[in-house]
Amino acid sequence: MNNNFIKLLIFFFISFFLLTPILIIFFQGLYSINNVNELYAPRYIFGSSKLIFLVSLVVLLISIPLAWVNTMTNFWGRKFIQIFCILPLGVPAYISAYAYAEILEPGGYLSIYFSSFYGFSIRNTFFASIILGLSLFPYVYLLTRIAIINFSARFIEAAKTMGKTPWQCFFKVCLPMAIPGIAAGLALALMETINDFGVADFFGLQTLTIGVFQYISVINDLPSAFSLSLIILIIMLLLYIFEQKIRGDKKFNNSSYESIQWSRYQLTKGKTIVVFSLSFLPILFGFFVPLLFNFLIFINNYEIIDYSNYLSSLYNSIILGSLVGFFCILVSIFINFYSRFSRNKKFLYYKKIINLGYAVPGVVIALGVLIFIKYINQFSYFTILATLIGLILALIIRLISISNNSIDSGLEKVGKSIDDASRLIGRRSSTTYFRIIIPQIRLSILAGFLLVFVDTIKELPITLLLRPFNFDTLATSLYEYSSNEMFENGSLHALTIILFLSLVIYLFDSVIEKKQILKTR
Repeated sequence: MNNNFIKLLIFFFISFFLLTPILIIFFQGLYSINNVNELYAPRYIFGSSKLIFLVSLVVLLISIPLAWVNTMTNFWGRKFIQIFCILPLGVPAYISAYAYAEILEPGGYLSIYFSSFYGFSIRNTFFASIILGLSLFPYVYLLTRIAIINFSARFIEAAKTMGKTPWQCFFKVCLPMAIPGIAAGLALALMETINDFGVADFFGLQTLTIGVFQYISVINDLPSAFSLSLIILIIMLLLYIFEQKIRGDKKFNNSSYESIQWSRYQLTKGKTIVVFSLSFLPILFGFFVPLLFNFLIFINNYEIIDYSNYLSSLYNSIILGSLVGFFCILVSIFINFYSRFSRNKKFLYYKKIINLGYAVPGVVIALGVLIFIKYINQFSYFTILATLIGLILALIIRLISISNNSIDSGLEKVGKSIDDASRLIGRRSSTTYFRIIIPQIRLSILAGFLLVFVDTIKELPITLLLRPFNFDTLATSLYEYSSNEMFENGSLHALTIILFLSLVIYLFDSVIEKKQILKTR
């Protein structure tokens, strides 16, 4: 009875802190909905809608053909393309925006080195959608490729035996059966598009996220910020429900398809050149150009970089990322314990509600946490507004789904027979979970920690709004340098963020996932 009371208390504590800030936004938004006519909401809605539409086109045009040729064809360089296709996720879109502005705009590096090139402005919705698309297409590419292999490969083989051409196999077999993967990946990409702050702010776009940020930090009009936040919550909720429904019970992971065998179309030399060149373009512009440009800028300007600011920002980023990663893993272990052993089916819905935080933009979460802390301070003898607690809480709400999904993926590979055997010999469920199951999913726990860690390092709007005084991370320092047209001073910050993210993504895809697959065989 005592143990059950402690579990219930922990469960209530987690729910209170993770859900209350979002509920505050929802109810405050309903209360402030009358302000919606006074805050130019149509301007922000139209700006976000236009950006979403263009990003969708860019992402789909890149990812679907890329997934097809990498899965169903064989050509020179295919392995290289397959490995590097996911690395654009390691370049935050705002870093690409800073880099391309420095390269292409009037007075940029191309106009300096080529006198015939005068440069042009890229600070508009069209170029913003291209930059976001180059950063986000791996979401759709990965899930589409896995969907093709899991659901289409055998049917494509059957279509080949019936004499169907590659084009017919692609349009009549592959695309219809890959729709769940395409839709799930696109929903994730669009959530990230709505959440984007760095690109929209740097390019001067009028989006919903920018509107909330301006009403909080510039105009100081909280009722209007609540109304805009409610609109964002509704849009994100619809996207989240759509993604969950279209995905259904299908599992988009690497554990089941590695052993599936299928024949690939062998491309001729001419087609190989065309396919490799076109496949390399999104990798070139989404990963290599920002990476190499930042490296060259750092080499040419290493003398003017403020290394004390860099080391301080790096230290703060590592400490913050470690704390958020640790608490996310701790909370996720407890949530997945209840999810695995609870007989109440409704707990699965609770877990999905907790995971909804990833679909909520950072500025909305930051606003909810600000009001939540304000209420707590009214009933406490100490203030937590000027500490890291509010910042850490907001980041946990935003990133808890990453650690949840990582641990849940590991638990799926541990059979329920272990639970039944432990129950038969009189072991308590907590003993089984923490002494037998948890040691078997160490890699999943490590993967969850690393993914939360790097997401914390690149997170911008939450850190900007909630950081304590004189507390800078790599992302906020880079934002300040770029806002002051001093990108060269932040080149090392940008380079460090890219290398951190790329290393973790590579380790996760090439090392951790493969070890998990080997353990299940």
